[in-house]
Amino acid sequence: MSDSRAARTAKITALSLALLAGPWLLGTYHLYFLNLVLVNIVIATGLNLLTGNAGQISMCHASFMAIGAYATTLLHLTGWLPFWVALPVGALVAAAFGACVGLPAIRLGGFYLALATLGFLEVMQVLIHEFPEVTGGVRGMMAPRPTVFGQPLTSDLSLYYPVLLITALMLCIARNVLRSPVGRAFNAVRNSEPAAQALGISVARVKLAAFTLAAFYAGVGGGLYAAVVGFIDPVEFGIWTSVRHIIFIVVGGLGSLAGSVIGALVVTGLPEWLRRLQEYSDFVYGGLLLGFLIFMPQGIAGGWAQLRHRWRSGPTLEPPAPAAPSR
Repeated sequence: MSDSRAARTAKITALSLALLAGPWLLGTYHLYFLNLVLVNIVIATGLNLLTGNAGQISMCHASFMAIGAYATTLLHLTGWLPFWVALPVGALVAAAFGACVGLPAIRLGGFYLALATLGFLEVMQVLIHEFPEVTGGVRGMMAPRPTVFGQPLTSDLSLYYPVLLITALMLCIARNVLRSPVGRAFNAVRNSEPAAQALGISVARVKLAAFTLAAFYAGVGGGLYAAVVGFIDPVEFGIWTSVRHIIFIVVGGLGSLAGSVIGALVVTGLPEWLRRLQEYSDFVYGGLLLGFLIFMPQGIAGGWAQLRHRWRSGPTLEPPAPAAPSR
């Protein structure tokens, strides 16, 4: 037991050193890519809590991300709040909209819930385009870089560490939620709503809490995304972005925090790995989603856990076949 703890401590220490010291060896583009991965980890974690743990389908996660991005940027641009205060406030605004979307989820499920969330996404797209004096319309809007002690974080390296800290904090919060009675209620509702009701769990409250929490995570991710990219493009908050968020958790592993991290890393890097196949990107994403749903429904994290379990258990010896009866 002590050896396993020592090995685990050594792995955590090595990973921490790599995350803290590794970025100094990377170029500007790779730092930008790493910041995007961290932002997508936050977004994927929120969606995984909603879909992977609570079992609720959402096609409007990109809309919550847009609400967080616009709210955070507008509060910062107008000078009402500094960025690091505007970020949680913008996430709370997104969480409020998530609660509103969660109300229909109390009575809807499956295909009908997917249509309801898709309708909310389309409404948000119309609002973004119809109020250009606030959102910039189709032209988008510039998002200034945040500051620390009055110094703007102009470089991707200086922005990396605050984003890393926030990502680690959001992962820690999600881990504690899953270990709490709320997380156990999420899993109970996902497995069987009638069984959860029989245990005294309020299914309506659980669904509402799941949508609110997922929207808060998406709002934090949207605010960080605006700071990293420096520009808010409404195209980034459409249906294909929501589909990409779903691919994050399907590829990484539904209901797994490690799956959120792995899926965000793999899918964020996919356009770079498939640069020569940009014309077929939609086909690749669709094939990837379909392939994992059919051949690896537990995702990379689940598949890796099964391989580790089999490797530690060793080969299983089958009992000998019974001898044929003598005549």
